[in-house]
Amino acid sequence: MGSTAVRDERGDDRAVGGDAPGPVTVEQLLARQGGATGRRAARRTGEVPIPLEPGESLPSHRGPKPPVPGTAAAPPAAAPPSAAPEEPRRGLPPVPAAPAGVQYSRPVPPLPGTPPKGVRRPASVTPPAGVQHSRPVPPLPGTPPAGTHWSTPVPPLPGTPAAGVQYSRPVPPLPGRPAHPPIPGLDGPAMSGAGSTRRPVAPRPPRSPGRRRLVRAAVALGVLFGLVVGYHAGLYAYVDRSIARVAALAPEGPEVIAPQLQDGSTTYLVVGTDLPGTDGPASVTTLLVHVAADEQRAVLVSVPPTAWVDTPACRTDDGAAREPVSEAFAASLLAGGPSCMVRAVQQLSGLRVDHYLAVDLGRLPAMVDAVGGVSVCLPTAGPADAASAAPLPAGTSELTGAQVGRYLAPGDAGSDVTGVAAAERTQLLLSATLRSAMTVGTLANTYDLTRFLTRSAGALTVDEQTTLGDLRTLASALGDLEGDAVQRASLPVAQVGYVPAGSDQAYVLLDGAATRTLFDDVIEDSTVPAELATPVAAAATAPADPAAAETPAADPATAPEQAPASPAAQPLTVAPAAVTVDVLNGTATSGLASTVGDLLRQQGFAVGQVGNERGTVNQTVVRHGPGVVEQARTVAAAVPGAVLQPSDAIGDTVQLVLGPGYTGVVPVQVPPAPAPAVAAAPAPETPAAPSTTAAPATPVSC
Repeated sequence: MGSTAVRDERGDDRAVGGDAPGPVTVEQLLARQGGATGRRAARRTGEVPIPLEPGESLPSHRGPKPPVPGTAAAPPAAAPPSAAPEEPRRGLPPVPAAPAGVQYSRPVPPLPGTPPKGVRRPASVTPPAGVQHSRPVPPLPGTPPAGTHWSTPVPPLPGTPAAGVQYSRPVPPLPGRPAHPPIPGLDGPAMSGAGSTRRPVAPRPPRSPGRRRLVRAAVALGVLFGLVVGYHAGLYAYVDRSIARVAALAPEGPEVIAPQLQDGSTTYLVVGTDLPGTDGPASVTTLLVHVAADEQRAVLVSVPPTAWVDTPACRTDDGAAREPVSEAFAASLLAGGPSCMVRAVQQLSGLRVDHYLAVDLGRLPAMVDAVGGVSVCLPTAGPADAASAAPLPAGTSELTGAQVGRYLAPGDAGSDVTGVAAAERTQLLLSATLRSAMTVGTLANTYDLTRFLTRSAGALTVDEQTTLGDLRTLASALGDLEGDAVQRASLPVAQVGYVPAGSDQAYVLLDGAATRTLFDDVIEDSTVPAELATPVAAAATAPADPAAAETPAADPATAPEQAPASPAAQPLTVAPAAVTVDVLNGTATSGLASTVGDLLRQQGFAVGQVGNERGTVNQTVVRHGPGVVEQARTVAAAVPGAVLQPSDAIGDTVQLVLGPGYTGVVPVQVPPAPAPAVAAAPAPETPAAPSTTAAPATPVSC
């Protein structure tokens, strides 16, 4: 079988005038590749040589390369005239002739002075004159040679250490320990048998029905306890945010005296506003509560609302500056605001006010109804009770909200000129309300506690630093401290009805020297001078037990038996001639004590000291010691409207203190004693025997 002819892949010879060669067989191609001519041509041109037949030569278009510019070109060799025309060559088909008018571009010659492509300039060759070539710029140190590109560093794989970091190898497990600890819930205990090191866990027995009920009850109680605690915490936060707060304190005021002595103690300024049945300065009640550093003693000082005081420069509620002014004490609050009242108190007393608390007394009845009523106890019917629109009998009384409102309201217009009686009633009712709110019954009743706290939040105004914990301390001072641990005092009054120049209003003029003595003792040792102290005439008590709710004091039919309306309601036993009385003037009327002393002498009384009262009274009182009760009753019978007031500070002395409402002196009739009683009893002990049976005049124990 013959070989298949293959077209010659060499250039077309027709471009130089030759004919197309014939086809070349595979055997001929293999024979040509083995020739020496083909190998030399391949080394010279870099092309794959095609074997030539014997006698063949390269075509004319593969002649020598063009000359280098700037050199003389060699003349082309002339063809021998006797050369015979070439025969058609075999190989690739000829290139078609170019169309008419088309000229192909010749190869672009190299630039002058540059070697041909692929030829390197020898080091000895110099460029032409005037031509300077720059030398190759050596690469910068650390940079790759020209034409070399280094790849960017490959970042380490996630989880592999960085370059230069070596991690320690895993520590082999201790002998006898597993290589990996068991995972709870996934790795079960090893089965017993060969190679097992653990015992199988015995199945837990099912819980009994009683135990399941106990667990469910415990869970329910825990959830309920959490809800209660969370509710009370939220209620505490709500009340704390609902209470109105004002910028009232001025602890660095220059009017504070000896601040280093007041570091341990705490002073509260308690202000009652909107007193029922009043308006203007009379609607404000003020009480200073000074608690000692050990919180075991407290001093309560009431300030008359119409006292003539000097208010220093202060800031009003709207931030405006207020100039110093002399005014009624209550006007510092009504015209200036809480900050001005605090500065007025500090100017008057020298005490540093640590907390400010204002109570809207118009909302106090609603607070009382929220705790189910309050309980108060009156040892005797004192001046504060007598000045009320609805006086209470001596003993324990249960009051509702409506009764509290009537008891707060003052009675006659002249019954409480200085406002001390209203301040005492306010303190009594606030103490009773706070004590009732702190009982276990109220704290355990979520509904009552919520009502009380929400109503209290709307009625209270405090300074920015006061918290509910501070109010709890105040409640303890007002309600928990009893007996000698609490001392009361009212500011000594020099004149009632003082009308300053250029004014048409009457004020209460304080005794400056006695006031300074009072507050100096309070600052030094949290006490009140004995001559200025007033007895505590009422006390707040805990709510009465349901079994003892019906007391004789609450029965209107028996109230006159326990608290007679007048000291002369019972027969008198001591004649005026056996009574020595001191007459003191507690009003602004000059010479009134001397006038009344003369009238008493006309009625047969022995008159002792005649002078002015250092304290304040709201009405005429007969102050007496514990052993002269009957003598005091005789004096009170001679002065209509006088009220008995027991006192342990004056000994066995009877004092008639003239106050607002005095009308005059009347004759006293003492009935003769029965004959059997006179014969049976020794003569010296006859006046003292009936005093042991005078139950209505004896103070009730609270």
